[in-house]
Amino acid sequence: MRRPESHFHNHPGVRSGIFYFLIILCLLQGVKWVFSRGFPPWQVSEPKTESPLFQARLDSLRTALNTEKPWTLQPLDPNDLEDYRGYVLGIPFNALDSLYSFRSKGGRLLGMDQFKKITGLEDSTCQRLTPFFRFPKYNAPDAPSGNTFSRDLNTATADQLQSIRGIGPVLSKRIVRFREALGGFRIASQIEDVYGLSPETARRVITAFPLRSIPSLERIDLNRASAEELSRILYLNHKMARDIVDFRNRIGAYVHLDQLNHVESLPADKIDRIALYLRL
Repeated sequence: MRRPESHFHNHPGVRSGIFYFLIILCLLQGVKWVFSRGFPPWQVSEPKTESPLFQARLDSLRTALNTEKPWTLQPLDPNDLEDYRGYVLGIPFNALDSLYSFRSKGGRLLGMDQFKKITGLEDSTCQRLTPFFRFPKYNAPDAPSGNTFSRDLNTATADQLQSIRGIGPVLSKRIVRFREALGGFRIASQIEDVYGLSPETARRVITAFPLRSIPSLERIDLNRASAEELSRILYLNHKMARDIVDFRNRIGAYVHLDQLNHVESLPADKIDRIALYLRL
């Protein structure tokens, strides 16, 4: 029986094809190996060496920076306080959130005591922040000649209030009724609590009619008052008044008015208003 001959015997074309195939296969394997180890070295650019002129300029800037006076934060209006400046001042996130919530409802900060109550920050923190804050001041404009009435927020009539842009008959009467329900404004910012009055219009009212007179008021004893007595305060409903009394029964007598911040049903942006009508 004859032994079968090789298929490649006397076939030079086939042998050449196999040879080239093996070469291509080796090249492909080499390319795969190179890319598996990163880009080829000829594609990696060497770090540029800066010119001596550039390096000298850089060194001079660094020297000037080190010799300049230290950077200081200029006083700012906390009503315009934003995240970045708050972080620079070291104000905690939760305090900033409380401040933003107060401002989103039309609240306006007029002093450091109000800022402390809204944010819940410690006295030491507020003392540290005081030099960096500049609260707005509402100064009364000079009265025009021929002005025949006293510009006082607690005595202005509904007709007089209508002289302010943005206030018509409805809003002016609402302001007077709200003032009567309070027994008179204790602080000028209380006018911001009038329903339907925009913050911009409220600021115009305070500017035109500054708070010149504050009526006398018998404050309610926080540690002795009943829920019924507390509910007479305009800013409190019956549930809030009961919660204040329940909290007092659990912890004992209130030591300071800031403890009202722990009564969950009380709105944080109104505690400063409520405290105006209480005493210990």
